[in-house]
Amino acid sequence: MPPWEHAYFRAVLNAAQDHADAMLACGGPLRPTGLLMRMAAADRIDDAALVDLAGLDQATLQRFVQANAARPDVDAIGLSRMMRLGELVDVPAPPDAGARDVLVIYLIARGRETWVVNDIDTATHRLQRGELDLTRISRTFLN
Repeated sequence: MPPWEHAYFRAVLNAAQDHADAMLACGGPLRPTGLLMRMAAADRIDDAALVDLAGLDQATLQRFVQANAARPDVDAIGLSRMMRLGELVDVPAPPDAGARDVLVIYLIARGRETWVVNDIDTATHRLQRGELDLTRISRTFLN
């Protein structure tokens, strides 16, 4: 694993989780969003843009990710979207999990992608933050 990889994924994950926590704290719904980031160093974000992705179908979202992942000024992308736990193709739901809403954050950097599942604590209006695991590989957006 290149030395920058864990830091890039960690930075975009933390920013996406912080944004989701802010939306939950305001009582608003968790809208599909994208974060495009340029890193100043392995552990510091230099610039970021937040994009509202509501209303985009899967094919349009995939083209959006592929176009931005190819840009030299974008180091990492984070995509957040609400899903039912049973809808996740990459994550087989445990038999006792039930059908609950989760926030899935896809992380893309330098041609590699992974994902993190975050449960939502409706009583406290906060995420139960999932952990970064770079052994998970996803091929949802980059082919």
